[in-house]
Amino acid sequence: MTDMPPDDPFRPLDEAEATSAAEPHTDWRPIFPVPDEVRGNIPPHSLGKPAAFWVYRNRTGQRLCVICRFDLADGRKEFLPLTYCEHPDGRCEWRWKGLPKPRPLYGLDRLAERAAAPVIVCEGEKAANAAGMLFPDHIATTSPNGAKSAGKADWSPLAGRRVVIWPDHDEEGRAYAADVARLAIAAGAESVAVVTVPDAFPEKWDLADTLPEGWTEDGLRTLLMDAPPVETPPPAPTEIDAPTGFRMSKNGLWFVPDDPEKPAIHVSGWFKIEAETRNAHGDDWGVLIAWTDNDGREHQWAMPRQLLAGDGSEVRARLLAGGLMVNPSAKGRSLLNHYLLEARTDARARCVETTGWHGGAYVTPGKVYGNTGGERVILQTIGAVPDFDCLGTLEGWQKEVATYAVGNSRLALALSIAFVGPLLKLVGEDSHGFHFCGASSGGKTTALHVASSAVGVPIHSWRTTDNSAEGLARAANDGLLLLDELSQVDGRAADAMAYMLGNGQGKGRMRKDSTNKPVATWRLAFLSTGEVGLADKIGEAGKKAKAGQAVRLIEIPADAGAGHKLFDTLHGFSGGDALARHLRSATERHRGHAIRFLLERITADLPALVDALKAEKASWEAHHLPPGADGQVSRVSARFALAAAAGELATGIGLLPWPDGEASRAAAICFKAWLDRRGGIGSAETESGLRQVRAFIEAHGLSRFQPIGTGDYPEAETKTINRVGFRRKDDSGRWEYLVLPEAWTNEVCKGLDARATAKDLIARRLLVPGADAKSSRLERVRIPGYERVRVYCLTADILAEGGE
Repeated sequence: MTDMPPDDPFRPLDEAEATSAAEPHTDWRPIFPVPDEVRGNIPPHSLGKPAAFWVYRNRTGQRLCVICRFDLADGRKEFLPLTYCEHPDGRCEWRWKGLPKPRPLYGLDRLAERAAAPVIVCEGEKAANAAGMLFPDHIATTSPNGAKSAGKADWSPLAGRRVVIWPDHDEEGRAYAADVARLAIAAGAESVAVVTVPDAFPEKWDLADTLPEGWTEDGLRTLLMDAPPVETPPPAPTEIDAPTGFRMSKNGLWFVPDDPEKPAIHVSGWFKIEAETRNAHGDDWGVLIAWTDNDGREHQWAMPRQLLAGDGSEVRARLLAGGLMVNPSAKGRSLLNHYLLEARTDARARCVETTGWHGGAYVTPGKVYGNTGGERVILQTIGAVPDFDCLGTLEGWQKEVATYAVGNSRLALALSIAFVGPLLKLVGEDSHGFHFCGASSGGKTTALHVASSAVGVPIHSWRTTDNSAEGLARAANDGLLLLDELSQVDGRAADAMAYMLGNGQGKGRMRKDSTNKPVATWRLAFLSTGEVGLADKIGEAGKKAKAGQAVRLIEIPADAGAGHKLFDTLHGFSGGDALARHLRSATERHRGHAIRFLLERITADLPALVDALKAEKASWEAHHLPPGADGQVSRVSARFALAAAAGELATGIGLLPWPDGEASRAAAICFKAWLDRRGGIGSAETESGLRQVRAFIEAHGLSRFQPIGTGDYPEAETKTINRVGFRRKDDSGRWEYLVLPEAWTNEVCKGLDARATAKDLIARRLLVPGADAKSSRLERVRIPGYERVRVYCLTADILAEGGE
């Protein structure tokens, strides 16, 4: 195996290594993918030297683990996994420890390179390598850890692939083939077939063995091509207890009156009720309806029965929109309502009203991921909820979209944020958003399109009503919401909408009977763009942005400062516009696959995922949160840290084709840009106070401060109109400013807490404290023409870039 170094990896253990080898495996956490610079040393083992070993890689070719085979003296074979691990004390080394479930398939890099090629699955890596040589038009793979561990592997890479399984010629091999066939079908394979190995073949024969007598490679190829397909078992029929008089035939639902003189009434086209639905509390009963439109496309809708409390018009509208014929007459409408209200079945499904996490399951409009507790879970809504767009291929998206985010901090952050939504609940974070702001045509919307392509969700406008915004937020629960052009909305509306989205709940409303409707709630990540920031937009309405809004919607300059607007690097394109056009085109061709891949992986082992996320998040904050930062800065840092952790998670599972650390680096660059735009690591109120006092001195330093002290001043300088205080030169010849108390409160600190601002400036050494060092006590100074007056004494450093 080429990954292993030429030096002997089987030397005796020294004392330190022997101690390390005896440590519990549970203390070591696998690192995957393995860093490129790490050498592939195989540590010694009591079983001796491995007779063979195979390297497992992710989609981009990075190492994940090594499977080693030991040939024992009694003829048995032992297979052990080897992974690169990290100890809590920081040590990193190769350990005899497996990857957590679900485990990767062998040859993921080859599968990714040839997305259209058929796949052949064998039992064991040796047989898979032989199959790859015998049938080069196929991609050969297997699952790790032997024939009984197929269920512990991640078979999702076989989705949409043509799969042929070649079993070993024994009972165990046939059982493995049956397991793989079932798992491949569940993963969404386009077709699955199992080779029929002739009875005359030797017992336990596999493709790595010598050809049986009389057989050639062409004969094996014939067996492969003639492999019989595995039939997908049809679902068990649903028994329907129909109301009296109703009959469902192949051309639809009919009502047949008892009176033979009366004609039968064609109520609707054909549909079936697959289950009755209700939520976890036994409320919100409904029925799961399935039908096929005239183009042969299948539709499914979990219909709340409460919609039939009136005339049922919403039900008919939804069915008609899906291509189901409905009798338009009053009698036909009444009969359809009657049937849907009274039809019964023993089949049950649990309904939920929102996408996202429900227990250990993540619900999307088209699929449920994870552990449902053995019960079918259905998204039940009044109207149709479109599934995530799914176009092109994951490999196409990785090559044509995601790869261009490497080295581009804003694009990488946008893609990382796209994966944050499903992680919020897992790490205990609230809803929040990021806002790219800057001049028009700066590439901001490109970042939205890139994020959109990862999830397959549309881009919405800030310009919307409260009701519509609540609907968008609920539909994006535990996911991603994208909003474009903040500048198009009124400042008051922007203020209310940003607060509502970040707060995670809508307005309270009342029903006609004076009872309160349930308040809509959600938890989401949102990404926004605009020519101005939220604070400036709120300022247009004559209001002042609150500190909490800056934490809920984190503003980042869209310009990366490299001369290419949004981009730090162009990846060989002639300019930023050319790269933006490429990305816009690519995101229309490839979209929606990434989120599916992520959800499949994270729902497979949630506890391990949560631990890894929290560790990655804490590590990022430890490296990038400045010491002494205010709590508001700490909260924002936690949100950048989660974005970094999401990006690194997606990289580690082979979803993002990025080098390790790319997501963390991008988050750090954007966090620094946010800090620079903010003005410091103090509280927002502190920074705002400093900026306001500094701006007042900059604007009125010569016109409203009367010069005092020794020295002659030009006549023009001595005319002070509407005086707010005095100015004098300090020992170094720089101006310091003395502000009268009423002017300090009513003008210089207008809209601020004047006393708190004074205290903050004293802490920064920009305001001279009183004799008792308290901001509430003002220094008394001697002013010409006055006895003594109380003033706030601002040092000459107030006009410097920053204070201490």
